[in-house]
Amino acid sequence: MGLFDTETGKRRLLTVEIPVIEKYNEGRDSEFRIGLNRVGGTLVLSYALKPCHNLYRLETRLLSSYPTVPPDTRILTPMKHCPHLLEGQTLCLWRQGSTRLTSRWDPARFTCVFAIQAAWRWLACYEVWHETGDWPLPEAR
Repeated sequence: MGLFDTETGKRRLLTVEIPVIEKYNEGRDSEFRIGLNRVGGTLVLSYALKPCHNLYRLETRLLSSYPTVPPDTRILTPMKHCPHLLEGQTLCLWRQGSTRLTSRWDPARFTCVFAIQAAWRWLACYEVWHETGDWPLPEAR
C-alpha cells in the first residue's frame, strides 16, 4: 500500500505535497520547475538545479512507502565519482541503511521540496569538493 493506494497517501499528496510543489514552481523559470510523472506506484519529480557554476538534471522518486521512507534522489547529469555519491548516481542524503529513528529524514516535518533543497545543498558541496578536494559538511554517520 502506498501513496496512490490509500486514502491517507492520496490526502498527503493533495493537501501537502502537490501544493508545496506548486508554490515552489510559482514564478520560477520553466527550466527550473519541478515536473511530475507517475510511474506505477511511484511519483517521479524531474527538475534542474544550478547551485554554483554547473546545471544538473535530477529526479526524486517518492516510492510507495513515502513519506515513511525518504525520497530517493539521483543525478541524471554525468558526474565525477565522489565518496558521497552512491550507486546509480544516487545522492547520499538520509543516512542510508539507518532506522527511522536515526535517519535525518523526518516525515512529520519534511516534504519532497525539502528533499530538492537538500539535493541543491549536496550539489553545492559537490562543487566545492570538486575544486578543493574537501567535502565542506560533516559526513552522515
